[in-house]
Amino acid sequence: MMNLTPLFIALRYWRSKSGDRFGRLVTNLASLGIVLGVMALVIVLSVMNGLENMQKRNLLSSLPHAVVSPIEGNLPRDQQLTLPDFVQKQVAINRANVIIQSQQGINAGQVIGVTQSSDDPLINEIDLPTKLPTGEYHILISSRLAEQLNLNVGDKLRLMITENSQYTPFGRVPVQRLFTVADIYYSHQTASEYTLFANLTDVGRLLRIPENEVQGQRLYLNDPFQVTELSHHFPSEKWRISDWREQKGEFFQAVRMEKNMMGLLISLIIVVAISNIVTSLSLMVVDKQGEIAILQTQGLNKPQVTQIFVLQGAMVGIMGAILGGVLGVVLSLNLGSVLSLINPTGVQLPTEIAYPQVAVIVLCSIALSLLCTLYPAYRAAKIEPAAALRYE
Repeated sequence: MMNLTPLFIALRYWRSKSGDRFGRLVTNLASLGIVLGVMALVIVLSVMNGLENMQKRNLLSSLPHAVVSPIEGNLPRDQQLTLPDFVQKQVAINRANVIIQSQQGINAGQVIGVTQSSDDPLINEIDLPTKLPTGEYHILISSRLAEQLNLNVGDKLRLMITENSQYTPFGRVPVQRLFTVADIYYSHQTASEYTLFANLTDVGRLLRIPENEVQGQRLYLNDPFQVTELSHHFPSEKWRISDWREQKGEFFQAVRMEKNMMGLLISLIIVVAISNIVTSLSLMVVDKQGEIAILQTQGLNKPQVTQIFVLQGAMVGIMGAILGGVLGVVLSLNLGSVLSLINPTGVQLPTEIAYPQVAVIVLCSIALSLLCTLYPAYRAAKIEPAAALRYE
């Protein structure tokens, strides 16, 4: 049967009005520091998660999540790849980096071959069979590019593909073709500023790809961050995988590093607060050593003395960590209302609470609290009754 004596004594010590007011102050500050540290860490990580997901939606919705193509040759146009469960759909694609030339200037961009409006989210409201008929060399451009080059529907622009150049008596000349602006799509995303869309077959002709073949398949993933798992399904000796990280990888690495650094800095607050448990328990051991000696003479053994102070520190750590986690979740869910009270101008921060992340924060705080109780508890167990009661 479990001996609950150490628990009862620890609860009595915790509720008692100790004569050592400084020790009580240190204990209260440790508990408050754990609450504030855990709460701040939950809020900051929730905001960083929200910002990361918002950027993921805004920046990656218009980029190919991944393009899978064979190392050698092309794919049959109607061939469907065997895909993992986290891939939503696949779309045949021909694409090329191009130089865009008009009467107003020159820019660089990328032309993507499409056949249906559902092939890309930027053009899902455009009637593609009408706007981009096969063999007419029509093209769709973004509103930002149209403004920069002063282009309107019906104007001509020249696309030059340097990666598929021809050898002539005058040297190496890039493949080029005049295209007619069929329509202008509107997007507020900078990633789509230099993205152009043309008929899949027309782009294939410029790249000298047979009409019944394509470069590869464009993949739409449930989560763009799952592109790292594609290499397990498409071996590198047969397939080439290009994904959004080629264009935006450094940005998201910077966001992830910033989140990790913020988490580390605020975690130091929790560590400092938890370390105060060592001080408060050490003061309590000095204050209670006479009582500990009396309890030992009445039959309390050394492991039970150790349990008293481990439980004493654990109560501070557990209550502080759980309360901080609850307050952090509540404030994260109502962060917009809280910010409106502080700043009425209407600053909004996106939040996304990862409950497994909150659980890890709380459990790690509790584990550190228990770890900090070991030394004071060990010192308490080392007290000898005869030495402690010699001058009592």
